[in-house]
Amino acid sequence: MSNQLFTRLISNKLFTQLTWLRFIGFEFWMVGFTPFFIGYVVGSRKLFGFDLFYGFVIIAFLTSSTFILNHICDFELDKKNPRKEFSLLVRGVISIKNTWYIFWFLQISCLLMSIIFFNTGFLYCMIGLTVISVVYNLEPFRFKTKPGLDLASNGLSLGFLIPLSAWSINQPILDFPKLYFFATLCYLLALYCPTMAIDVNFDRDSGIETFATLFGAVNTMRLSWFFTILGACSLLFSGFYEIFPWNYKLLVWTGWLLILEIVVHYIFLPINSQPSYYTVAKGSIILATLEAVATVFFFIIFLDLFPIG
Repeated sequence: MSNQLFTRLISNKLFTQLTWLRFIGFEFWMVGFTPFFIGYVVGSRKLFGFDLFYGFVIIAFLTSSTFILNHICDFELDKKNPRKEFSLLVRGVISIKNTWYIFWFLQISCLLMSIIFFNTGFLYCMIGLTVISVVYNLEPFRFKTKPGLDLASNGLSLGFLIPLSAWSINQPILDFPKLYFFATLCYLLALYCPTMAIDVNFDRDSGIETFATLFGAVNTMRLSWFFTILGACSLLFSGFYEIFPWNYKLLVWTGWLLILEIVVHYIFLPINSQPSYYTVAKGSIILATLEAVATVFFFIIFLDLFPIG
C-alpha cells in the first residue's frame, strides 16, 4: 500500500469518526457538563467524586439523545442548510429508522442510570429534561419554532434542571439556592441567544419562526447582553446580602470579574448589528472562557482551597 493511499484511508476514517461525534453533539457536551458541575460543587462542597462521573455520563447520553432527536425532526430542513452537511442523515450514512434506535438506546440508558446511581429527585430532573427535549423538537409542540418558548425551553433545561439535578445528589431538592441558579440560567441564555441570531436569515427563508425571526437579530443580541447584565447583577446582589452560596468575601474578590463580563460581552458579541457565524463563535468562546475563570475563582473561595484573607 502506498503512503498516499494509506494517508487517504486514515484521513477518511478520522473524518468519519469526527462526523459521528458531531452527529451526537459531542462538542456540546460541555454545555451540559458546566451547569451540572456547578450544581454538584455547590451541593456537595467538593470538586470530585464518583457520583460526579456518573452524572457526567448521564448528561452526555441525554445531550446526545437530544441532538439525535433534533437531526430526525429537522431532516428536511437540514438538507437545505449548508451548515448541516455533516449530518449523517443528510449524507445518507444512516437511516431515520436506525437513528430512532440510537435515540431510544441513549434515552432509556439515561433514565436507567439515574435510577441505579441516584435518587428520585435526580430522576425527576432527568424526566423533566426528556419532556423538554420532546416538546422542543416534536410536532405538534415544536417549541423551537415558537418565539419565547424556544428561549424558555433552553433556559429551563440548561439553567435550571441540569444544575438542580446535580444539587439533588447531596441535598434536598427543594433547598436549592434559587437566586444563584437564576444567575446561571441568565448566563446560559446569554450564550444561547446569539446562536439564534446567526440563523435568522435561513430560518426566515425556511418559514421557521423563532424569537430571532420575530424580533430581529439585533434585538436578540441585545437580549443576550441583557441576560449577562442580569446574571452579573444577581450574583453581585447575592454577594452584598450574603445569599448562599455567595458571601461578601466572594463579592470583594470576584465582583470585578462580573463587571468585566458585561464589558467583554458588549465588545465581542456586538448588540447593534446582525452577527456572523465567526463573530458569534469567537465572542462566545471569549465570554465563556472569562465566565469559566470567574467560576474557578468562585470555587477556590467557596471551597476555601487556598485560604484568602
